[in-house]
Amino acid sequence: MKRWMTALAAAVVIVNGGCVQRVLTPAEEEPEEGPPSRSAIAVRFGDLLSDPFNREVLMNGMQFQHLPHPDSLALFFSDSVQECSQPLIGQGPDGLVLPPAPYAFWQIAFFIPPELNRPGLIDLRDLRVTSYGIVWDTSRGGATFVGGGTWGALGGDVEKTLEIVSSDASSVSMKLDWGTPPWRIEINGQPYKPDLDLGGDYTATYCGDPPPQIPPSPGRAIPGAALAAPPGGPIPDPDVLHLFLGSGAESCADPWSSIACTGTTRVTLSLPPAYQKPGILDLTDPAIAASFTHSWSSADCTADELVTGVFDGGTIEILSIDASGVSCRVYGSHNELTNGAFDADGLYTASSCP
Repeated sequence: MKRWMTALAAAVVIVNGGCVQRVLTPAEEEPEEGPPSRSAIAVRFGDLLSDPFNREVLMNGMQFQHLPHPDSLALFFSDSVQECSQPLIGQGPDGLVLPPAPYAFWQIAFFIPPELNRPGLIDLRDLRVTSYGIVWDTSRGGATFVGGGTWGALGGDVEKTLEIVSSDASSVSMKLDWGTPPWRIEINGQPYKPDLDLGGDYTATYCGDPPPQIPPSPGRAIPGAALAAPPGGPIPDPDVLHLFLGSGAESCADPWSSIACTGTTRVTLSLPPAYQKPGILDLTDPAIAASFTHSWSSADCTADELVTGVFDGGTIEILSIDASGVSCRVYGSHNELTNGAFDADGLYTASSCP
């Protein structure tokens, strides 16, 4: 791999409600051609942080973000060569190591939390996904970004997806649907819209052992005949199966208990008899009466911190259903009522209550 020279850091600013941008100045050097092909590598996030330099770069960028879980899947995509020994292109222990002009490059990374690391579609706007990006333009220099969802990788808030097609102990196969970012950035005071159409099929080789996969998130499946009426609500239809899904603990004894001041989320929906079978249902279907509740925080809690609402899109796929419970997958639950903070996408196993 060609040796890149060190450039100077020019500034650090905060953009897009917490996305961290670092602006870099161009290097003066004779033209040198860079590698043309795209590549992808995969690393367990905790292993990435075991290197002191990687930890310093990412921790500094994430000082205003939620730090990814150590068992998160770190996926790096670039049009340049990427090496397991130094996944962060353009960064080096002695400073910012950038390619000489006129070579331009990009690199983005997504840190996928354990609950989303499984085959299936991932909405990259999900703020549980942290993203990192670096762009280098020949005449303007470059900038690095870290943020929640797609913001950190220059993606804006337009829906972009990553599908994990398959994975094994050595690699993970993916399909990235990215498109072109809809907004401009500034590099050294000059407007610049990077042409990062990164979409396509990728196979990322693991650097080290892959992160472990965790079981599906738990939930509860309660028949209407065994369910008390919700506070101020009607008596449930005895033939309807009610699902309680979310990031908090769900109780058979008191499924309607408030999640206020817990920092958790809840999705509730009802399955009439005709819907109690495998298939894909729209979360907007009035027949299932799907709704969500989002608690902002368990700290400094106020009376109005709880947000409730109905979905404006998304699906729930019933994978299996029997007397023991329901296995299902939620996708597209991203909701703007919470400024994107609510997202219940993932795989669930809702155990039946007696």
